[in-house]
Amino acid sequence: AKIRSDEAGVELARCLVESDERQPVSLIGYSFGARAVFSCLNELARLQEEWEDDRAKNSPQIKSSPSKNSSSLQNVQGLANDINEKPKIKREPASIIEDVVLMGSPTYTDRKAWAACRRVVAGRLINCYSRKDWILTLMFQVRSSTGIFRRTAGTYPVEDVARIENVDCSDLVGGSHGDYCMVVHGILDRAGFGCSVDSGNIS
Repeated sequence: AKIRSDEAGVELARCLVESDERQPVSLIGYSFGARAVFSCLNELARLQEEWEDDRAKNSPQIKSSPSKNSSSLQNVQGLANDINEKPKIKREPASIIEDVVLMGSPTYTDRKAWAACRRVVAGRLINCYSRKDWILTLMFQVRSSTGIFRRTAGTYPVEDVARIENVDCSDLVGGSHGDYCMVVHGILDRAGFGCSVDSGNIS
């Protein structure tokens, strides 16, 4: 399921950059849908780097240089390389996404990956989590090949990344990961999604 979600995210990113639509897009997902959105954002960040490099190469006054953040996007780049055709980028990747809400996301709280996502989201990037979601915790750790405990964004806040909003939904989502589908509206209301940003919610 993780691999399929990551692949779906890469395809979504490519559909967005190849689209003729010029309106900004907001993305909402929970569980593996949230992971697909996260993968989409990382792919957009990778495509943004390519877009900037291409612009630098085409400009006689600017010399291109390797991106400092390329290492954080290696996993997404590996998935992208599996698809032979290079996307036809019709608009700057960083200009596409307005707001993003991720709920119960089975992704690690890796700072570099989240920082890459933040760079391609113009508006709010909200991580909704539940410390009581033991199903997600156990499922993700059992499937981990390292055997080392790593925090997941669906059960912990994403820390030390500027302009990431963390919303604690522990009282709404208990031990069942499936609770998310029943309380989506309540979570969006708590996050104030669609409203102006409240600085008190930003970590």
